[in-house]
Amino acid sequence: MRVELFGMARALAGTATVEIRADGALTYAEFVRALADAIPSMVPGVIAPSRDALVEPNLVLLDGRRAPREGERFGDGDRPCVLFLASGG
Repeated sequence: MRVELFGMARALAGTATVEIRADGALTYAEFVRALADAIPSMVPGVIAPSRDALVEPNLVLLDGRRAPREGERFGDGDRPCVLFLASGG
């Protein structure tokens, strides 16, 4: 599965995209673990030490448009990206 990286995730990975291995569709936690396996340097700055969630304000969007729904499985067709959601005023 090809994952696009933005912000801190991209800086820590040193690349804009990463391929992670998946045997079928993944849950959110499985996706995060696979990402941590592929890029260990993202722990703990982007990926929580538990390796099952991202550290806020980092998030996963599918197709750059929506967050995975609770319990949703996703795979290659969903084009996940990891980005840093900055807020300010």
